Amino acid sequence: MSSIIDQYNEELKKHLVIDELNIKDVQLGLPGKKHLWVGRLIRHKQEVNELKTKKHKLIQLLTKQIQEQSNVRLSVPAAEKVAWNMDPVKEINIRISDLELVIEFLEKVEKIFNGMSFDIKNIIEIQKLETL
Repeated sequence: MSSIIDQYNEELKKHLVIDELNIKDVQLGLPGKKHLWVGRLIRHKQEVNELKTKKHKLIQLLTKQIQEQSNVRLSVPAAEKVAWNMDPVKEINIRISDLELVIEFLEKVEKIFNGMSFDIKNIIEIQKLETL
């Protein structure tokens, strides 16, 4: 999952470059860049929701299988506890955890882009003062 964060981080570096020559281009492109990053955030949130649903169904299925295959009668909570410790469920939990880290990264990126308008405004004000 860190490869996705690394990839996003490299792309973000390119989107955040502002200098005196490209300030207008950056300002005009800002809404599109915000849209790109928010879209990624929402897609990853959807993926987490899908994984949580998949995990819930998998636990139900595994719980039922464990109860049917057990030599002794297991209660539902006991069978669920066994299901939670099975590899397929652990893999989904790891994937969800990784995606939540990506989501946290993207939420911070969204805050950065929201603050860029103020940064650009400040740069323009400094340029105005320098020309006086």
